[in-house]
Amino acid sequence: MSPMRITIPAYALSALILGSLAAPATAHEDDPKILDRVPPISSKGFRRSVAQGAQATALGGAGMFQGTTFDSSGVQLLSWIPLNLIDGSQSGNDCWGYVSPTGREIGIIGTHSGTAFFDLSDPGNPLQIGYVDGPNSLWRDIKVFGHHAYSVNENSGGVQIIDLSNVDTGQVTQVGTVNGSGGTSTHNIVIDEVSGYMYRSGGDNNGLRMFDLNANPAAPTFVGQWNTKYVHDAQVVTYTTGPYAGRQVAFCCAGFNGGYGNTGLTIVDVTDKANPVIMGEAFYSNPAYSHQGWLSEDRTLFYLGDELDEDGTLPTTTHVIDVSNLNNPVTQGSFTNGNTAIGHNLYTHNGLIYAANYTSGLRIFDYASNPQNPLEVGYFDTWPSNDADSFNGLWSVYPYFPSGVVIGSDLERGLFVWYAGDPLLDVTVVGGAPALINPNGMALDITISEATAGQLAAGTAALVYNAGAGAINVPLTHVSGDQFTVDFPTLPCGSSVNWYITANSTSGLSWSAPSAAPSESFSSLVGFGTTDLALFEMESTGGWVSGTAGDNATTGFWTRGNPNGTAAQPEDDHTVAGTDCWFTGQANPGQSVGTNDVDGGSTTLVSPIFDLSGNPDARIEYWRWYVNNGNNSVDDSMYVEITDDGTNWVSVETLGPGHLEASGGWYQHTFMAADLISTTSAVQLRFRVGDLGSGSIVEAAIDDFRIKETDCSGGSMTIYCTPAVANSTFLPAVISGQGSTTVSDNDLTLTADQLPTNQFAYFLAATGSGLIASPPGSMGNLCLGGALARLNATLQIRFTGASGSIALQLDLTNMPTNPAQPVMAGQTWYFQAWYRDTLLTSTSNFTDGLQVTFQ
Repeated sequence: MSPMRITIPAYALSALILGSLAAPATAHEDDPKILDRVPPISSKGFRRSVAQGAQATALGGAGMFQGTTFDSSGVQLLSWIPLNLIDGSQSGNDCWGYVSPTGREIGIIGTHSGTAFFDLSDPGNPLQIGYVDGPNSLWRDIKVFGHHAYSVNENSGGVQIIDLSNVDTGQVTQVGTVNGSGGTSTHNIVIDEVSGYMYRSGGDNNGLRMFDLNANPAAPTFVGQWNTKYVHDAQVVTYTTGPYAGRQVAFCCAGFNGGYGNTGLTIVDVTDKANPVIMGEAFYSNPAYSHQGWLSEDRTLFYLGDELDEDGTLPTTTHVIDVSNLNNPVTQGSFTNGNTAIGHNLYTHNGLIYAANYTSGLRIFDYASNPQNPLEVGYFDTWPSNDADSFNGLWSVYPYFPSGVVIGSDLERGLFVWYAGDPLLDVTVVGGAPALINPNGMALDITISEATAGQLAAGTAALVYNAGAGAINVPLTHVSGDQFTVDFPTLPCGSSVNWYITANSTSGLSWSAPSAAPSESFSSLVGFGTTDLALFEMESTGGWVSGTAGDNATTGFWTRGNPNGTAAQPEDDHTVAGTDCWFTGQANPGQSVGTNDVDGGSTTLVSPIFDLSGNPDARIEYWRWYVNNGNNSVDDSMYVEITDDGTNWVSVETLGPGHLEASGGWYQHTFMAADLISTTSAVQLRFRVGDLGSGSIVEAAIDDFRIKETDCSGGSMTIYCTPAVANSTFLPAVISGQGSTTVSDNDLTLTADQLPTNQFAYFLAATGSGLIASPPGSMGNLCLGGALARLNATLQIRFTGASGSIALQLDLTNMPTNPAQPVMAGQTWYFQAWYRDTLLTSTSNFTDGLQVTFQ
């Protein structure tokens, strides 16, 4: 699967790299994780099953959202629950899982302050059902045996024992504590579920402290310890077959002097708790600190991560150790994906390695196909800013839920819930989401493809739309195979409608177009056409002005250009094919987040003056970026205002501290001008940001400003004869119309997209429709009838170029039929585009059709 960039409604980044947190008291003070601490990301997070509000838009790529961007491939984000919505802790740490006897999946995450439990029955909307407070610690670890969870930390408090027997009714209860036996500090908790023994590893420079869970899991009995080496983490298994049958074996990431000396893998026979015996040891090149590892599912290999070997030069490295002979383990080599992040925790499941690699996030490797050098097959990067060798980002991962859901725990961002694997259903709007919906109703063609036959849950496929009166569900009609159709109802012209297509797999997961629905949705205008009254992609100044009377900022003035990204300022403008936008203060590459941000006062960006006197239905749109981190003063806000006389200014919106869109990310804002002002000849907007009082990080940007008007004059434009036959791009070419259907305006432009590049093309028009399949020399369908007009005069023939698209403004006074004729009000005309193509041999093809009723 090709990489994609997943963007969350940018509720994130509200406290990035603004200073260090005080290091907590800990028995693990030499751990370098303390040095890289930054404040947690305060956020509303993301819940795929819950609509997130006004940020819906028609987007071109599956898996694309708006706001903060997470790179990913082969992994779908179902939900993200930030720390401020869990317990307000300053950091997250380990995660694990539990499945109740009824099949309810429970995600468990450790934080700086305690252990939280989430019901994942709907993984797109996890519900926190319990929380157990604990001693404050950067390090917390959790494992499960039966219906008890065991939580430990590096500070104090021993082992917290938590009863999960009533999670189906939302109850989680601490029922006991294990203390003593080598101190109250523990780095990790290890459980061999077959033998029923628990092992406390690390903490107070300990090795393994062993407890029997069989008699009473709520009150474990201390039965022995092994302290020859410090054990940072371990996996303990019971062999039930083969030469080691009946042996309980601990695979220890261990070393002397707190784990730093002779660091590597130590295999210990712990069958006799009173007399543990080293069976074998393995070491590897460039050792620094043997941290954690896991066995392959056939127990022939151990995959080990060294937490301190990645130093900016050595890439993320996982060591491969042959443990088929426990008495003579042999390091066979290592593998890497070439990334520079630090490897932290990994687990094996169904032939895959799931690794939590700090700043590069979740990484998935296929070890079944190549055990010695597994290939990376998926990833989700939870630390978007970089892949540096720092201790930030994803701490751990749990891949063992029967549903295929995977969870991850992140130091700064809390709990992530994913589906990792190929989609079970592929939901697609044929021809893409239309920008315009006909007010008189409109049919949509939908495909729902199953990865395996029978995976679509019957009766779940539906259109969900909201035109202002709440969500309305319209079932899809099955046509045949994977083809479905649905009719949009009659809607008020000039309005907008948010909508998506959804269907459930038999596993209970929902699959949608767009892929993040309902959190994200398509947004379409309801009308017969639109006219751009003004469009600024900010690639030139275009009459915009930085600065006005009363501005007093000392740095961070509004500047137009290509921004250098920081943790607060965008790296890229919003325009897909552009580079420039307006932003507050250019920082040189590599400078700190506060360099040249807005300081000492306010700075204002002022638009040109617009004449909207003849446009009562003018709609104004712009994309904005705003960050205010560190100051709760209401004065430190982004103010957007509009005037119709140059003197009296009316508020369009204010983004203050704590606003969900005041933490970075590109967001679109749309409003009707007439809702706020009179549409006069003196309409103007201004964007004002400031840093007043105590200092904070303030950055803003503006791009893709547009004023457009929806055509509600009574004409209509409708797509028909769809989909067209796919061409050499493997897509059907599509036609659309922009402008007015009013004959007297003589302002209708035809556009054809998804054409082969660098080919000749022209438009056709007729007064009737028809259907001629594969006319001579063509592989497509001619959908015109009656008097035919070929718009192929010298100035009308078009070349598709690198964009694969053409456009032509029609002259409605002289349509080149035989004989030529003007378009008259009340007539209906039909349009297509013809184009050359090469598919094995030279051929031609057609777009779908556009039916236009003029008035």
